[in-house]
Amino acid sequence: MQSVELQLPVAATLPPGYLCQDTRKSQPDIKWVENAKTLFKVRTHVASTIYAQDLHLHNFFQHCQLMRTTSEGNPAELIKYLKCLHAMETHVIINFLPTVLMQLFEVLTAATKESHEIAVNSLRVIIHIVSRCHEEGLEHYLRSFVKYVFVTNNPASGNSAATHEVLATAVTATLKQTADFNTSNKLLKYSWFFFETMAKSMAQYLQEGNRIKMPRAQRFPDSFHQALQSLVLSIMPHITIRHMEIPEEARCINLSLANFVKRCLTVMNRGFAFGLVNHYMCHFGLKDPKVLTEMKFDFLMTVCNHEHFIPLNLPMAFGRTKLQRVQEQSLEFSLTEEYCRNHFLVGLLLREVAEALQQGPEVRQLAVSVLKNLLIKHAMDDRYTAFKNQQARICLLYLPLLELLYQNLKQLSAQPYTSSSGLGLNGSRDDLITTSSADSRRISTAIDKDHGLPAQNGHVVRREDSRGSLFMDPGTPDSIELQRRGSTMSCSTMPPIGRLGQYEIKGLLLSFLHIVKTLSEDTLNAYWNKVNPQDIMNFLSLLE
Repeated sequence: MQSVELQLPVAATLPPGYLCQDTRKSQPDIKWVENAKTLFKVRTHVASTIYAQDLHLHNFFQHCQLMRTTSEGNPAELIKYLKCLHAMETHVIINFLPTVLMQLFEVLTAATKESHEIAVNSLRVIIHIVSRCHEEGLEHYLRSFVKYVFVTNNPASGNSAATHEVLATAVTATLKQTADFNTSNKLLKYSWFFFETMAKSMAQYLQEGNRIKMPRAQRFPDSFHQALQSLVLSIMPHITIRHMEIPEEARCINLSLANFVKRCLTVMNRGFAFGLVNHYMCHFGLKDPKVLTEMKFDFLMTVCNHEHFIPLNLPMAFGRTKLQRVQEQSLEFSLTEEYCRNHFLVGLLLREVAEALQQGPEVRQLAVSVLKNLLIKHAMDDRYTAFKNQQARICLLYLPLLELLYQNLKQLSAQPYTSSSGLGLNGSRDDLITTSSADSRRISTAIDKDHGLPAQNGHVVRREDSRGSLFMDPGTPDSIELQRRGSTMSCSTMPPIGRLGQYEIKGLLLSFLHIVKTLSEDTLNAYWNKVNPQDIMNFLSLLE
C-alpha cells in the first residue's frame, strides 16, 4: 500500500451501475468533461502501523511474520533485513516506533546462542533508532515507549531468556567491540534507554512470575548476575580510560549505570547490588584526575539517593535483645572493617571523605557537600521525624565521623592563609541541590565512595579488603586483585595538605554539631567512656 497522487478524468453523467463495472473494460457510453482531460486530483495517504510503505521495514515485518507462522527462518536472511533497517528515514521510524521496537526486542530475545549475530544486529538497529530520535529532539517518544508500551517477554513460554538478561549480554558484547566505536559511543551516550528498559523488564519478570515474594537471592538466575557483572566491567574502561576522548558519553553512561544500580537495590539481592558498587569502585585510584573523581562522586550521590538509604545501612540484628543491640551500636565509633561491613554505604562515604580531605580544594569541597547534604536530607525526612530517637539512631550511624575530624584537627584549626583566587569556590559547591534541572535536584543529596584510609586505631583499614571479604570468596581472582590494589593504595599515608578552606571547615563543623546535638545523652556518655582521654580532649577542641 502506497501513498500516491492521482489525476483522473471527470464524467459528465453517471452511467447506471458504474460502481460495479470493471474499469479495465472500455466504456464508450461515458461522456467525459472537456474531452476526458484529467481535471480531478486525489491524494491518498496511508496511516498505518501495520502496512509499511518503506520497503526495508515492509520486508523486515514480512520476514518476522513468516518466522512466527512457520517457525522457520533463515538467519542470514534476517540479518540482511536487519542491516537494511539502517536506511529508514526518521519519519518512518517515528510512525512505526512502538511496533518496530517491540519487534526488534522480540527478535533480540528469540536469538539463540548460535545466532549471536542476530542479537548483535538487532541491538545495533535499536541503537540507531534511539540515536536518531535524540538527534531529532524526539526522545520523549522513547520515554513514552518505555513507560507505556514496552513489555518483557515471558521466558516460561519457550526456551528464550528474559529480555533484561539478553539485553545485558548484547550491550556487553557491543561495548567490547573496539572496531566499531561509533556504535558503542552512541550506546554510551543514550544508555539511559537500555538501562530503563532492563529495569522495567526486571520488575515485570518478578511480577508476572510471582517472584517478588521469593527471597531476594533467588529472584534472578545466576546467569543474570554474571551478565550484570560482565556489563559493569565492560562499561568501566569507557569511563576510566576514554573519559578524555568522549567526555559527554562517559558522563552519560556513568549516570545511567548509577541509576540502574539504585534500581537493583530495590528489586535484587542487596548484597549483590553492593557488589556491583564494589566492582565500580575498584576502577578508581588515589591519583585520578579531577573529572574522574567528580564522576565517581556523581555515581555515589545517585546510588545513595535511594529512598530507603537508612534501612540499607541499618541491617536488622536478628536474635539479639534490644539491650544487646543498643550496646553494640554505641560501640561503633570507628571506621573498622566490621563497621564498613555492617553499614556499607555510610562506611563508603566516610572513607571517601577521609581520603578527599587529603586532596585538592575542589575534591574536598565536593566530599564535604555530599556529606552535609546527606545529613540535611535525613534531618528533613518526614519518615524519621516523628520520634526524637529516630534521628538520634540515624546520627549514631555517622559517629565514626568524629574520629575522622580528630585526625584533621590541625587542618581545621590552623592559622588562616590567603587562598589563590582560582580556588575560591567557597559556597559555590555548597548545595548541590541548587543545580539546574529536576534530575540534578533528585540526585543532589547523596554520598561518596570508598577508597583506602590511613591508619585507624594503629592499623591500616583497607577499603578494598573489607569489600572483598563482604562479597567474594577469598582466593578468587577478583578478591586477590582487590587486596593487591588495597595494599598499594592505602598503606602510605599522604602528607598533610595544609589548612582546609572556609567552606570545608564550616561544613564539617556543622555536621559535627548536628550529630552531637542529635545523639542521645546515653550514647554520648557511652562514647566518652569508650574513647581514650586524648579523643575526649579532641572532642572538646572541636566544640571550641
